[in-house]
Amino acid sequence: MALKVNEIVKVEVEASDGQVLKEGDAIMLRINRRTPEDVVCRYAGLSNGYFVTTTLDGQHENKYRQASIETCYHIKDVEKAPPQALKEAGKDAAEGTAQDAAASLLTPGA
Repeated sequence: MALKVNEIVKVEVEASDGQVLKEGDAIMLRINRRTPEDVVCRYAGLSNGYFVTTTLDGQHENKYRQASIETCYHIKDVEKAPPQALKEAGKDAAEGTAQDAAASLLTPGA
């Protein structure tokens, strides 16, 4: 065989703001429904005309018709917060609110 021909197809998917998406990127989609729905997920590629995503933990795959996606934005990576960090954040917020309330009671003319 004198020639070998390889067809190479390059597909780039751009977010609404023009950023090129790569597999694994964290994204936020606005899906057209009766009530628009925002979905935070990871971009997984294109398959048979569908826009494919995975959940943040990579356990589930979802497919969307491209026409049902109103907007798509590349976002900073999202991490699951450990339960202890959430408890501490709630405690700190509650203490701060209580201190603010006490300060307003002690401030003359407040």
